[in-house]
Amino acid sequence: MKRRYPIILFLAIFSLILTSYHIVQEIQVSNKWKGINDWGYQLQNINIDETRTTKFDLLVLDYSVNGEASGEFTRNDIISLQGGPGGSKLIIAYLSIGEAEDYRYYWQDGWKPGAPEWLDKVNPNWEGNYKVKYWDEKWQNIIFGSPNSYLDKIIDAGFDGVYLDIIDAYQYYEEKGYSNAREDMINFIIAIADYAHRTKGAKDFGIFAQNAEELVENMNYLNALTGIGREEVYFEATNIRTSTHHRDAIETYLDLVVAENKLVLTVDYCNKQDYIDEAYTLAKEKGYIPYCTTVELDSLTLNAGHAPD
Repeated sequence: MKRRYPIILFLAIFSLILTSYHIVQEIQVSNKWKGINDWGYQLQNINIDETRTTKFDLLVLDYSVNGEASGEFTRNDIISLQGGPGGSKLIIAYLSIGEAEDYRYYWQDGWKPGAPEWLDKVNPNWEGNYKVKYWDEKWQNIIFGSPNSYLDKIIDAGFDGVYLDIIDAYQYYEEKGYSNAREDMINFIIAIADYAHRTKGAKDFGIFAQNAEELVENMNYLNALTGIGREEVYFEATNIRTSTHHRDAIETYLDLVVAENKLVLTVDYCNKQDYIDEAYTLAKEKGYIPYCTTVELDSLTLNAGHAPD
């Protein structure tokens, strides 16, 4: 019998080299998201010229100046924001995937709860927002998968990533007795990430999830994320200090994200200086990236003593 150990050894070494190459490639891609020290969050009253001058490392903005198709950012707009006089910055587009909004480009005349069948009841706290059965293929096709889908518009405009909201909609459907609600939301977001990275070829496109931090217990879900955003960790709207129990419960999950070298963006709604200082101090101690602003998210707040540099 011939000895085959040298061949086996060679294949093992070659496999190790190939694996190392892929690890390096992954690190190189993730470097885009390294060194971010501050961030801002604005969804209304966006002024491109003013935004270009800010020094934030990362900005979460609506994909449109006015929220509608008429105000969609162009690729040139995004390039100007990414390299404005305030310095280079990453521009992330807000995208609600757990509710439909009647002012968005995809909304059609005559839509109402039950028609189309995936459109659910109106959110009583947000006029024009409707719950959606987010696992429905027709709703998911609006979000990604075609030249006119929401995510495709965002990627094609040159945004650096997407900031997914209303993920906690799964809780609403769990309460309604839908047993697969949690799993379906996780699979939805993983599919969004896979589509952006593989199908669209945007390998370093950022995938951020707002709230519903408990989902990071699922490692497939956590692996699909670039980071997570969390509202009201330390102060609820407005200037209401959260309880220690509330903070501890949230931080338990956010710490899992930090442990995987992913970003945690916190946004607290407070305007008292001592509260702002507290929120920034507590977040930074945990390795999070803090921001304090108004609940309307209609301006980029520069907090005294914590302005971006």
